Amino acid sequence: MYQNILVIDLAFIGDIILVTPAVRALHESFPDARITMLTVPLTEPVARMNPYVDEVLVYDKKGREKGLLGMLRMAARLRKYRFDLAVCMNFAPRGAAVAWLARIPSRYGYDAQHSGLFLTRTAPAERTHPQHETQNQLGFMRSFGITTQDTSLALRIPADVERSFAEKRAAFQLAKEDYLVICPCGRVRRRNLSVETTAAFIRDFLKTRDEIPVYLIGGNQDRAYLTEIAQSAELEERHILAGTFTLQEVALLLCSAAAMVSVDTGPAHIAQAVHCPTVEIFSTGDPRIWGPQGAHDIVLAEARDPVTGALPETDCIRSIPAEDILTAVQGIMEKTQKG
Repeated sequence: MYQNILVIDLAFIGDIILVTPAVRALHESFPDARITMLTVPLTEPVARMNPYVDEVLVYDKKGREKGLLGMLRMAARLRKYRFDLAVCMNFAPRGAAVAWLARIPSRYGYDAQHSGLFLTRTAPAERTHPQHETQNQLGFMRSFGITTQDTSLALRIPADVERSFAEKRAAFQLAKEDYLVICPCGRVRRRNLSVETTAAFIRDFLKTRDEIPVYLIGGNQDRAYLTEIAQSAELEERHILAGTFTLQEVALLLCSAAAMVSVDTGPAHIAQAVHCPTVEIFSTGDPRIWGPQGAHDIVLAEARDPVTGALPETDCIRSIPAEDILTAVQGIMEKTQKG
């Protein structure tokens, strides 16, 4: 029926990865169709690793295509592709409005925030109980008769990324496999793991597993934070990988890791897609919706006030002891090494 499909997802890294099963459902329902994904500049590299996407277009909604005029320019670009179906994966109405302006004849999306004004078919936005985001998006697709039996995550890493990663790994003298990756910070400060806790965990881990290298990852903006951790934990500077790798190269880094410790941020979702065993540490997010689902994954979440549901009044995650993180990582490594 449909031959030229546009998937609109203008959210964050995790959303782009967790939408993979839903895009697989589209591919299986319309195997001869060409699937294009419209996303934002930050998530373009991740969208390009979706094995069911043929092309990625970028909507710079905060830059050159900002505001109503930018939306009109984006719609004009999309009209040239002659899409016959747009699937809007977010609650926000922007994607639906752009699809309408682009005159795409069939437009599916959530009935939320007045998006229904721009859509030809809608799915309910209400979620009656917490379930994983992959299941939420698959439920959305089922509203339109689009299904799949395969709910797994997957990434397709380009050959040129494999080459660039190999060059960087050699230049930084990184281990080739069986190392521990730690991502203690992300875009939301309250979700960061404290410097003190992270450093204490690293020191304790290396006392028992000194043969396993430890690497700290983050963006360029995280270098000072990661450097403070490394200095406290007595890690060599070359173990600080702040801005060293692209998002696509991070996927390769995690492919060969023994395990990962991460807060609730993009690289944690990348780890799930490449099946890297993960200890994911939560504060503001809900692990039932955003948490890892691998056989060996472990979630550690800050305890909330039983009456108000409030988190501890701190600027980052401080209530989870380093000992709990160490126990979780050791448990993962014992199981995976036996397996």
